[in-house]
Amino acid sequence: MAVSADLRQPPVTPTPGAPRVRTPRSSRWPARLDLIQSTTGLVLALFLSVHLLLDSAILIGPQAADVVARAFEGAYLFARPQPWIISVVAVILLVLVVLHAVLAMRKLPGSYAQYRAMAQQSALIRHNDTTLWRWQALTGFALFFLVAPHLLLVMLQPAAIGAEASARRIVGDLAVFYYLVFLPVVIVHAAFGTYRVLLKWGHPPISGAAGRARARRITWIVGLAYLVLGLASLAAYVRFGLALPR
Repeated sequence: MAVSADLRQPPVTPTPGAPRVRTPRSSRWPARLDLIQSTTGLVLALFLSVHLLLDSAILIGPQAADVVARAFEGAYLFARPQPWIISVVAVILLVLVVLHAVLAMRKLPGSYAQYRAMAQQSALIRHNDTTLWRWQALTGFALFFLVAPHLLLVMLQPAAIGAEASARRIVGDLAVFYYLVFLPVVIVHAAFGTYRVLLKWGHPPISGAAGRARARRITWIVGLAYLVLGLASLAAYVRFGLALPR
């Protein structure tokens, strides 16, 4: 077998006294920012999961929902409820949301031309994970406007989280229409975001095409389960609110 001339040549040795050529080093900051974005997203998704599960106490009854609300306020740790705890938690969540959103914006198209090119390539390739990323990006953009009213309300009115106060807000203030939009958007974003974080950082069960397909099915099942639970809780608050005296 013939050997190329390049392989037969001896290695080039640097000339004594010649300036040393420095190869550029790759920055680690993009990976660090991705890690912060993924971590904040997982923390927010975990909080959403716990929040939806605890909110479903209304399905047991208004008294159960009030027990959960008083627990949020630290009533069982202090002598009486401390609504300021709710405000502090809301501020922390708002900081995490803003940080997560700012870091996520680095990955979004910077112009309409870029978005159009991405949409055309996505429609041409029909890649499942790319489609999920598009839904995650769209829901994330919507949440930028949907999350703030909810957190600001909790921040400014921390004592209004009991069963009756929530039911009056949902029915009397027509907040039910807001939650009918907010609930599916935040669940879709959290579910797809969690899947993509596990995929991005190499979670072993998601390796390979079969593993990714199985993980997508699980993502859909879990997301739909939380959506049904959230809608059932919202319906329970509506029924309770309609039964309250005006």
